[in-house]
Amino acid sequence: MSRTVSIIGSGFASLAAASYLAKDGYNVSVFEKNAELGGRARQFKKDGFTFDMGPSWYWMPDVFERFFADFDKKPSDYYNLNKLSPAYKVFFEDGKSITIEDTLEKIYAAFEKEEKGSSKKA
Repeated sequence: MSRTVSIIGSGFASLAAASYLAKDGYNVSVFEKNAELGGRARQFKKDGFTFDMGPSWYWMPDVFERFFADFDKKPSDYYNLNKLSPAYKVFFEDGKSITIEDTLEKIYAAFEKEEKGSSKKA
């Protein structure tokens, strides 16, 4: 049986799959349409500034910590995170926007402002 795997795309899921497969002894090739790997983990750099292409990717730190631990590493071995306040802002076609804050309580308040009852658990 062939131990060669080709993966299309280089986002989080693809890179995680490639890592686990390589750890299990597979010969893995990752193919990406963009010039850089990473999907939402990529960065855009311009005029001395660095922008994350997907600022919400770290909403589940336990998933990332477990992944790195599977390879005897820690996220802090590779990057430093700075919490943003607000976290980000979403712009809609009609010119309206919603600001997503940096705590769950503030996010609940923003959702409640948009739609009464939207932050309540079912």
